[in-house]
Amino acid sequence: MEKAKAFMARGFTIKLMSMIVLVALGDWLFWQRQMGIGNLGLYGLAILAALWLSRPATLKSRLGICASAATILYCAAIILDISVLSALFFVVALSVAALAPFTSKLRDGWQWLWRLVFHGVMSVFKPFIDFASLGKMAKRRGPRTLGLRSTLSLLALPVVGGAIFFAIFVQANPVLEKFVASWALPAFDEMLFVRAIMWTMLAGLIWSVLRPWHKGSKALVVVAPKEVTQSGALVSLASIQLSLLVFNALFALQNGMDLAFMSGVVPLPDEMTLAQYAHRGAYPLVGTAILAGLFVLVMLQPNGVAARDQKARALVILWIAQNVVLVASSMVRTWDYVDAYSLTQFRIAALAWMVLVALGLALICWRMLAAKSGSWLINTNLLTAGTMLTVFCFVDTAGLAARWNVTHAKEVGGRGVNLDLCYMNSLGAEAIVPLMSLEAQPLPEAFRVRVKSVRTNLQARGNYWVNQGGWTYRLGATLAAARAKEQTLPPLDLGPKERDCAGNIIVAPTYDSSSHLTPWPAP
Repeated sequence: MEKAKAFMARGFTIKLMSMIVLVALGDWLFWQRQMGIGNLGLYGLAILAALWLSRPATLKSRLGICASAATILYCAAIILDISVLSALFFVVALSVAALAPFTSKLRDGWQWLWRLVFHGVMSVFKPFIDFASLGKMAKRRGPRTLGLRSTLSLLALPVVGGAIFFAIFVQANPVLEKFVASWALPAFDEMLFVRAIMWTMLAGLIWSVLRPWHKGSKALVVVAPKEVTQSGALVSLASIQLSLLVFNALFALQNGMDLAFMSGVVPLPDEMTLAQYAHRGAYPLVGTAILAGLFVLVMLQPNGVAARDQKARALVILWIAQNVVLVASSMVRTWDYVDAYSLTQFRIAALAWMVLVALGLALICWRMLAAKSGSWLINTNLLTAGTMLTVFCFVDTAGLAARWNVTHAKEVGGRGVNLDLCYMNSLGAEAIVPLMSLEAQPLPEAFRVRVKSVRTNLQARGNYWVNQGGWTYRLGATLAAARAKEQTLPPLDLGPKERDCAGNIIVAPTYDSSSHLTPWPAP
């Protein structure tokens, strides 16, 4: 028992020292040096290393190893170009790695969702609970073991001896001397309060990773959704069969119309263009497919009567196939609209979402045919969605949209509409290099001036963001490429006039003397 208590105390000390070191590292990185925001990825790797050091059991399970690998992957995504998606996935992966030694009974993503929510809520209170327990432990042990004299005798030699050796090393090592000289003690001013808030937030985050709350893990197993058994059928088999017949007929009508109109076999009404037809149904049809998947998920459980009936199974397979065709039609509709107008980040995300819906429908169908469990369906869908979203953590969707719009703009002979420079401005630094490529082409002088105005504004914003600590690898590489490409562009004077987001000159309003409104009298 005494050995176990000593081991627990040593583990607590390692976690406490790791937290102090990481808070000091965060203060040096983000307050004293104001490193780029992309270095949050490096800081995340330091937190993960502290977790491995303080809790080696993290790497003794397959879940802990996979979660640690995922954490490293999302740290790389943050270094490349931080986003809400990559930051969220980093927090989830790191939390799973921290909880892995305590959550062997959690079977699927639904249970893990509630476990992570519980972990997030308890992380606010965990430091207070731990240090309150430490105070109670000190009272039980008495003054002999944790008194001032015993504490001083314990720490005197390592602290004093360590300080002496460190001072000698500073004198002997000029690099270490320069590093120590760069340390800045906190000044007692109004910013110290803000700095203390940052220390507190970092300490709370790190402590919740090193010492997660795990006492409620077993209780959360019951949160998993229950399977609907044969006796729990909501409607009769005949009603399900009739519904599937009606649904198949309606979907066949819709798919047939899409095929006829979008292939050009049947002309659209005179007042409607193909782009309007494509845009009208792109997203509602995906919603229809989701409702179809929910119907199959609820009404045709693997153990139910309908799932074992041959007619119902055949109708479900046909209906799922029609839903996949419907989703494919929605993707074609969306792409036709992009081809007629422009590509946006939202439309890229919509296309990816449609692919996920089609895969989800196929998985629902396979679950019914192969009699898979609800946990299998949840985990497989989470794995599919997580894989796609992880890819999006590394894909430059803003750059893809900018390059597409510049290449297919009407001004350069493309089939699209006139280039929306305001939207290009909203894409940020990723639009700089595509706008430079456009600027190098033969363009009307007035349009070239507008393009350069937007491009130089984006460059100025990018440089300002880097100077304010917003550096990421992608932003730094983009600005470096822009500086190199700028040397090859012909000079063009923008003039001193103020311009809007599209590069148009902002004209000051003038008073019209013919107006019936009278100006304010002069003072």
